[in-house]
Amino acid sequence: MKKLITLAVLFVSSMILFSCKTLKEVPEGKTSAQIIQMGQNYAAVSDYKSAELCYNTVIDRYGSDASIYVEAKYELGRAYLSQHKYDKAYKVFNEILEIYDNFGAALPGSYKKLCNISLSQIPESKLKTKKK
Repeated sequence: MKKLITLAVLFVSSMILFSCKTLKEVPEGKTSAQIIQMGQNYAAVSDYKSAELCYNTVIDRYGSDASIYVEAKYELGRAYLSQHKYDKAYKVFNEILEIYDNFGAALPGSYKKLCNISLSQIPESKLKTKKK
């Protein structure tokens, strides 16, 4: 029980640290998975500016790999959706679906399904761009 409480305190402390300091740049030498995890951690504490930086860094550094590109773009779209930036989210999810239309056999199928689910969560009345 004491270990559990200690772990909880450490977790909360690290979340507070993340929430208090906006990320300025992503350190070199991190893998795409590590940077995406960093972005997810920032998004979990509503530091979307830092989360977006992480996802865009993955796209810049590792975006030539289509599966990594799609994963980072999906996370970016989710960050936009969480901020109610519906037009940006809509564009990102549709871009991913277009990639699936052209290269779907080489990509993990889960992101196509997740994009469709995410698109259904965007209120049509909030879009400046009309749904297809």
